[in-house]
Amino acid sequence: MRVEGPHADEPYFTVLTDPKFLRANLTDETRREFFAGGEALVDFMWRTIQLRLSPDFGPTAILEYGCGAGRLALPLARRAARRAGMVTAVDRSPAMLRTARLEAESEGVQNIVFCEPDELFAQTNRFDFLVCYLVLQRMPPRDGLALVRRLIERIVPGGIGVFQFPYRTEASALVSGSRWLREHVPGANAVVNTLRGQAGSQPFTPTHTYRTEDVLKILDATDAPAAYLTLEDHGDVASVIAMTERPMTARRKLVLSELVLRQAQDERVEGPRAPAVSDGTRADSVSDGTRGFSRAPGAIDVKDLIASTSIEELNTAAEQYFASLTNWDHHLAKPFSGVDEAPWLLTHFTVVLEALRLKPGLTVLEFGAGTGWASRFLTQLGCRVILLDVSATALRIAAELYARVPVIGDRPPPEFLVFDGRRIDLPDASVDRVMCLHAFHHVPYPAEVIAEFGRILRPGGRAAFAEPGPTHSRAAQSQFEMRSYRVVENDVDVHELWRIARGCGFADLQMMVFHGLPFHVSLDRFEDFLRGGETCAEWVADARVFLRNIRNFVLAKEGTERSDSRSSAGLMCEIDARLGEPAREGSPITVRVIATNVGDAVWLPRTAEIGGVSLGFHVFGEGGALLSTDVLPNPLKEGFGEVTPGEIATLTVSLPPLAKGRYVVEIDCVADRVGWFAQLGSHPARIEVDVESARSG
Repeated sequence: MRVEGPHADEPYFTVLTDPKFLRANLTDETRREFFAGGEALVDFMWRTIQLRLSPDFGPTAILEYGCGAGRLALPLARRAARRAGMVTAVDRSPAMLRTARLEAESEGVQNIVFCEPDELFAQTNRFDFLVCYLVLQRMPPRDGLALVRRLIERIVPGGIGVFQFPYRTEASALVSGSRWLREHVPGANAVVNTLRGQAGSQPFTPTHTYRTEDVLKILDATDAPAAYLTLEDHGDVASVIAMTERPMTARRKLVLSELVLRQAQDERVEGPRAPAVSDGTRADSVSDGTRGFSRAPGAIDVKDLIASTSIEELNTAAEQYFASLTNWDHHLAKPFSGVDEAPWLLTHFTVVLEALRLKPGLTVLEFGAGTGWASRFLTQLGCRVILLDVSATALRIAAELYARVPVIGDRPPPEFLVFDGRRIDLPDASVDRVMCLHAFHHVPYPAEVIAEFGRILRPGGRAAFAEPGPTHSRAAQSQFEMRSYRVVENDVDVHELWRIARGCGFADLQMMVFHGLPFHVSLDRFEDFLRGGETCAEWVADARVFLRNIRNFVLAKEGTERSDSRSSAGLMCEIDARLGEPAREGSPITVRVIATNVGDAVWLPRTAEIGGVSLGFHVFGEGGALLSTDVLPNPLKEGFGEVTPGEIATLTVSLPPLAKGRYVVEIDCVADRVGWFAQLGSHPARIEVDVESARSG
């Protein structure tokens, strides 16, 4: 909330009353400092809320009341965009709003709606995060406390509000009296400025203090008690930042009849729901992060939703959602549908991909494959991929993706399989891997699905998951999804899942500890991090916050999976090579080779589709220049048999003739489409070869 008059010409000074932010003194550096302070403040709010109040904090409908020049609105909008959210930025000054709009346009920030207070209060929108900072101090306490009441009414249950208010000033009685005159007596501010040697038009920004107990009483009375308080100082003014939370438990639960009624109303207003089991990244499910809460009289308990909805109804909701899509472009473009979504999807995909320990030719089931972007990548890697989803239309979109963006090279064709929500229509022990990207938490009965994974996986197989955490269902976004789209948003309790998995044939569970968001530091702090300094502790703390509501993990089934040369893991050799006879110009060079498998992986024969192991060579001339390289056709073992760990292969090979001269020949093992063993850490055999003239014999 800003006042009009001369303040309209000083959008930066009115927010931070330091002379360097006056237009006459403003430089590019001070302007950057102004907005950098806003970014730091929003970051502080975000981290504090995640650490102290809500580990799964991820609002999609944000209100900043008193946005001024956009100092907080812009960083809030950038964070909201990560979940396709919106910011409503309110200010009573049209000049301030114009400045903020220009700032947003110059920064390319598009997900902000700017409006004045009357426009806000004429609507019924509600928000899961509200910020009111450097506003109340510009208002007399009576008006400020009345505003707090009105704003809290706009916070949805489960939502969080941040209110900043001054409670003490160190100003003397003379200064306080002067401030009163400058605020209330016309012309007094210009006189005081002139006496100080300042421009008479320099605006006066009032500072009102509040009794802390009065503010806390208001928060308690409006069912949004202060959950966390922190203090800050601005010069001679001491302030409190109160972080409030409207508890979900204050709202009564929906009975079944109310739930059915609301869902029927939603369908008429919003159309079909999002999928019950899918890839977890719907395009249209977060267009308005407030509607679900504003209509419902109580929070949805995910257990009640599951108990009151059949699997067939959940499957139908998923199919209705995909069948309603008239444009598939967003889904076909995944994971590159949006610049904010892409890093998140790719980070989790990368973590799961590493945990799967894939090899070309393995059979991989993607559970909740949705429209298939991740499966297509697995096919490109040479896997035999089965896409499983409850929605036949989603799988048709996935098939269209394969048709529009065909994989490169000869790869196994994908299989598309509709899931009935209960049994996976595959034989026992028929797949090597299961991948689940943000889909498992949509499952109404996790124990049944874990049992199915245990049934279809081969011994030693792996199932890797990227999922949210144990408080997921209570998050504002989850409540919105369940109410608006009738999709299950289950909590993911890894301890309970591990208890279940042990009874379904799984022998191990490994959690994935990673930091998916960049942790930006200066060069000096980077060097401190490498030395194990204080930056390491900061990184760990940041990673802990990131992982509070993320549960990426892998389950390994009992049994041993044979390691072979389709993967670089376990590939190692020792090679001894000697010339069979003197090398002569124009004649093949005979080399006797002894290759020992000293790794853990079986060497497949060169006839294998992928990963067949052969001998290869590199020829270097004098000065070390590479002259030629090739892979030899000889089988390592008679009959093109496999070479097991510890086994020795002895053979004589012929290299192409070389001209007279001196050479160095390296003999190495190479796994087809995997790599040379020297690239993986083994040492090739090196032979010095003197090629004599043919006449010398």
